[in-house]
Amino acid sequence: MPIFARFICTKNKKMTKIKSLVWSVLVVVSAASASSAVAQDSNPSNLTSSPYTRYGFGKLGSVGNASTRAMGDVGIALRTNMYTNLYNPASLTAIDTLTMLFDTALDAEWFTMSENGVRENDWNAGFSYLSFHFPLWNRFAGAIAYNPYSMVGYEYGNEVSIPIENALVNNDTLDYSNSYSGSGGLQHFQLSLAWNPVKTRTMQLNLGATAGYICGAVDHGSSIYVSSGQSNSTYSTRSYSCIGWDLLFGAQYTQQIVPGQHVTLGATFAPRTHIGCETQVVKYCGTTDSIGESITNSASLSAPKKFGAGLSYQIDRKLTAMAEYSFENWAKVAGLDANMKRSEGLYQDIHRVAAGFEYRPKLYAQSYFQTCIYRVGASVKNTYVKTFGNQSEFTASCGIGMPCGRRSMFNFSAAYTHSQSVKNGALKENFLHLTLGITFNEMMFYRSRLQ
Repeated sequence: MPIFARFICTKNKKMTKIKSLVWSVLVVVSAASASSAVAQDSNPSNLTSSPYTRYGFGKLGSVGNASTRAMGDVGIALRTNMYTNLYNPASLTAIDTLTMLFDTALDAEWFTMSENGVRENDWNAGFSYLSFHFPLWNRFAGAIAYNPYSMVGYEYGNEVSIPIENALVNNDTLDYSNSYSGSGGLQHFQLSLAWNPVKTRTMQLNLGATAGYICGAVDHGSSIYVSSGQSNSTYSTRSYSCIGWDLLFGAQYTQQIVPGQHVTLGATFAPRTHIGCETQVVKYCGTTDSIGESITNSASLSAPKKFGAGLSYQIDRKLTAMAEYSFENWAKVAGLDANMKRSEGLYQDIHRVAAGFEYRPKLYAQSYFQTCIYRVGASVKNTYVKTFGNQSEFTASCGIGMPCGRRSMFNFSAAYTHSQSVKNGALKENFLHLTLGITFNEMMFYRSRLQ
């Protein structure tokens, strides 16, 4: 073998060992972070302080990553080989069989709450998601992922002073304070498989399926602390733990319009699936050491039926435009009432419309910023909790993908969300959500002929 070829071969082997070591370290660190997040008694990602999370399952999580979040959280018709798209498992076959993808991120959220002229600010930060894409064999691909299914985290209260009639002392009052708190959440573990049964020079059909495991626990606490008068203080906790599963089926049909331009139609469907809950209500008298009543029960709940459809148009791997609609049938899902008992009619259906764009000036250029990916998007939807009527959420987002190495990339997204109920005087919320993710996109299964 020529000296130059031996040098290249030795160098490639060393680089392969270095990449394998880096990958192992990153997988272990990220898995440890995810395990730590799952093991926490508070919500899994520590990314909410909204009082609205007192109702239902809390704030619903997202299967999107930093890239899709920057584009309005779209993905039903998205096909890309740059990152893992979990919104439609059929998209996994867009990544070639030589590539392995690893995606993880951290989140930070700043938000303001206002009600009847009172304003409050807060922020949270924590682990976001973890996904791992891998090729299986020709025309098949798979992925495993972790992301929060729902998050609960709030703490608020008020002080009350009531005049006592016929009191022995003039102007005597009963003074007490109400306080409410909650923490916890449900976690979501996914296994996805994709298949490319039809592929020609101008079109292809892709199918996929995802099976998810849902688990976690939530604690709600409320107390009435009496600082004057003859009444006793009270304290109660309401908690539940859940174990369940969900399914998602997806399809994508891609057609070439002209060379270099493609249109993709995507659709997803999720049937209603079972979630079992064990509930407990504990009421204390005077102090938390004196239990007045403890009630345990079980309830059969479910994950909602879902449907989504989307359209994307791609031009020369530079510009991708997407739009989609999704529906979640929460109105047919039973929930837990204030006494932790199964109750119907607590939720309403979710309708969501979103659109996003992704633009990359050049695939290869001397200017670094010409090879970056620029993203923008927006979405509007209503929430599933029926307590406050028709509560809507509007989100505008943007982001950038910055190459690091040959194919890996740092992805940053910023999303602003305004949430408001139609009821007068209801709580208004404004969120600024930041996600910093990294996608390790390497040809782990490529073997040089010189090796």
